[in-house]
Amino acid sequence: MRVKEDAEDVTQEVFIKLWQHWQKIVHEKLGGWLMRVAHKSVIDHVRKQRRQQANVDHYADVEEQVAQESEEGSLDEDGFKSQLQAAIKSLEDPFRSIVIMRDIQGMSYEEIQVCLELSASQVKVYLHRGRRKLRENTQLRQLFENQLSEKSVVKQAGPGGQ
Repeated sequence: MRVKEDAEDVTQEVFIKLWQHWQKIVHEKLGGWLMRVAHKSVIDHVRKQRRQQANVDHYADVEEQVAQESEEGSLDEDGFKSQLQAAIKSLEDPFRSIVIMRDIQGMSYEEIQVCLELSASQVKVYLHRGRRKLRENTQLRQLFENQLSEKSVVKQAGPGGQ
């Protein structure tokens, strides 16, 4: 698996299955059972990702919609929005898809679950990890801090131009 988080998720699923089937497993053949379950879990995960990608392709034009809506803002806001779009595009799936669906399109967790065929906990974990990756983006953080400081200067000056 190419993405560390995916490998961790599949590993967790295998250990959950081990826990659930502990009483039924022939313990002398535990290694073979684990290998078989791990192999099948990886195959299932890859298949699920392919289905998710087909669903995500439907939402791929969201970045363009956000760009069109940003024309109304100031140049600084446009720069910030374009940086945010670039940061979102740099996220790997499923992080990108879930961040877009939840934070841009305003979809509920249940809608995302159905669309991507994920559990509620998976949606929440991927959303948290995607948001964390966006927060860790240093260029985006600098732009955000600059924009906040500019707005606070404007508020302090007030409408009367003190």
